Order: sequence, then C-alpha cells, then structure tokens
Amino acid sequence: MHVLTPVAERDLAARDLAELARTTLDDHWAVAAIPSERRALLLERADAAALRPGDGLGEPIADGLALLGTAYELAALSQLDAALQPAPSAGRDLAQAVLALGAARAFRCSAALRSPTDDGESAVKWALKLGALALVSRQTEAYIRWWAVRNHVTETVHQAALRLEHEPWEAYARGTLWMAWLGLMGAPIAAHADSAAEELPMLSATRNRLAAFRERRADHEVPGEGPLLNTAALRARMTEFAIRHLADATELLTVAVLRRTLPDVSGEFKLHLSAARSAMAGDHGQDVLLAWLQAAGVTLAGGVTAQLELPGF
Repeated sequence: MHVLTPVAERDLAARDLAELARTTLDDHWAVAAIPSERRALLLERADAAALRPGDGLGEPIADGLALLGTAYELAALSQLDAALQPAPSAGRDLAQAVLALGAARAFRCSAALRSPTDDGESAVKWALKLGALALVSRQTEAYIRWWAVRNHVTETVHQAALRLEHEPWEAYARGTLWMAWLGLMGAPIAAHADSAAEELPMLSATRNRLAAFRERRADHEVPGEGPLLNTAALRARMTEFAIRHLADATELLTVAVLRRTLPDVSGEFKLHLSAARSAMAGDHGQDVLLAWLQAAGVTLAGGVTAQLELPGF
C-alpha cells in the first residue's frame, strides 16, 4: 500500500484547503448571485486587460467587472475577523485562504478598470485599495506593473502629493497617510523629493512624510471634548479620532518595516485600525478601504504569513 510522505501529506492538505476556499468564496451570497459563466467571462476579460497599456476598461464591461470585484471583496472581508485571529486553527487557515483568494480575484477585476482621475483623492484611494488587494493576495509585482501601464493614474497621484502641504488639516492628514501607505506597499509614485538619493526612496519618503505629519499635528488644534452641538461637530470629532488611530497604525507598521526584523506588531496595529474603522462606520467606502489596509498591514507585519513580499527589499 502506498504510504504518503509528510511532504505529500502537506501538499494534499494544501490542495484540499485551496479547493475548500474556492467553494467557500463562490458560495458566498454576493458571488453566487452572479452566474458562474458570467464570472468566468468577466475574469477572462479582466486578465486580458489588467496590465495592458492604456486607461483601462470602460463601459459597457466596467459595470459588470466592478460588480464582480465588489462581490469578491464582500465575500473575502466576511472572513477578515477569523483570518486575523492570533491562535492557529483550521478555521483561521480557511479564513486566510478565502481572504487571499477573494483579494486576488478582486484585484484582477479592479486592475482592469479605468480608475478615477478627475479627483486626486479618489485616484489615490483607488490605487491604495488596489495595493492592499495585491499585498494580501501576493501580487505586488503585478501591482508595480499596473503602475507602469497606467500613466494617467501616476500623474494624478503625483500632482495630489505635490498639493498636500497646502491643504487644510483634514485633507492634508488624510492624504499624507494615504501616501505613506502607498510607500509601504511599494508604489513607485510615493517617492518624495527629499528622499530621491536614498537607497530605498519609497520607504524613506514614507518616513519623511510621517515626520512632517507629526510636526503639523503638534500644532493642530484638536476638537474640544465639550458637548456636541451639531452634526458638523460630531463629524469633526469622529474624523479626528479616525485620523489619530490611522496615524498610530501607520507609524507602527513603518517602524516594523524599517527594522527589517518585522516584530509582530499585529495586535496593537489591529486595535488602532479597528478603532479607525469604528469611527468611519457610517462611511461604507472608507470602512472597506480601512478593512483592506488592516489585512494588508497585518500581512506585511508578519501577523498572518510571517513573510515580507515588498518590492525593493
């Protein structure tokens, strides 16, 4: 009788896990609502167009791809809490596999689409979420190639970065943290003029941006703790709360990457991102973006895979 070797057993277990992850992802209500034949055709179109030079796909295929990408994101993020549990278990392994597979398929859909360039912040957030999807699904090299063929995105994000220091506090803070995250993900646009001569300009740019951010934050007048008199005051306080926790999470992750040893910062990091997500719970777009940043940050810090796959390192 054939006896399985330990290596063969692991390979078989990995194949079984991959198959179960595919079934779990495809059975999610959001994904299952789209017929399987339609999903296959859309993914085929996405693969053909994702890294082709140009602006990306527009109508009429764009609506279908955007819907499919959103479905995969919903299915994947339904596993986020289980995937980030600290204790190893079969359930965590499956959740991580579903999260990575859903991120991979969502990346394929989004990378093929025509990204928004009429608004600088929208372009930055588009590129940022795409980078998070790529990092979670181990497609950072494809992400770098995506930048190379989307010149209009590169220029729009570059111009947004140049305008940041002249923006009012909220726009400056949010934009600076987004640019810092692009640097952590290896986006080539994230270089800073003061870091051009550095050995690792993207990471040095992130460090410089955060240093300037800390100086400006020290001079920023934080909303008072008095009674909330109107909706605008409540929004200002919640936004400030979210920015503060996102900044703390970004600094933790930057320090982890700079040290190269990547200590497990995932526990404290997750607390900060969870707090920021709670503050932005009424804004679905921001909440989804922060959820993917949480998954990407824990992946980068080694909390999920204990691996670093950042281009240039």
